[in-house]
Amino acid sequence: MALESLGLTFKIEPLHISEEKLPSEDHLTYLKRITISKLGNPINFDNNLYISSDTIVVYQNIIYPKPLTPENNFQTLKILSGKTHSVFTGLCLFYKNRIHYDFDESKVTLKTLQDSEIMDYIKTHNPIDKAGGYAIQDKKSPVENLTGSYWNVVGFPMRKFYSYHNVWSDFLKQ
Repeated sequence: MALESLGLTFKIEPLHISEEKLPSEDHLTYLKRITISKLGNPINFDNNLYISSDTIVVYQNIIYPKPLTPENNFQTLKILSGKTHSVFTGLCLFYKNRIHYDFDESKVTLKTLQDSEIMDYIKTHNPIDKAGGYAIQDKKSPVENLTGSYWNVVGFPMRKFYSYHNVWSDFLKQ
């Protein structure tokens, strides 16, 4: 990954948090809350740089989360088939007791898919752990068009991360 090429060494420690949307939240408020929550408890942090991110798929102001079942995955892809939706990925950096939060948005259009193509994709790629039920990096990805950042859709907003160069380069100077 590109983070290694910057001289950052890291370990991945996913936190298992509830990703349930609160009734009053719009999609960007939800994304911020979840992304920051994935940092864990800042009270216990040292002088390391902590990074978290989360990705959501939004179509007509509805969030399409990671599907829980193949049936749920099918329904999501059926809705998104042939349509353009937004992919938002939040980025949170915690360093020197300060939280830096931002997000990126990309527009993705899926191919118009027949039911059999959706079923085949689900069977061969098992995208259940992907926001929106698909992955742009899959060999037979259902993505037809992308406007914005490829890495944002993969699940890490690299161009936003690069814009926080002052934070992570300060960390590297330690």
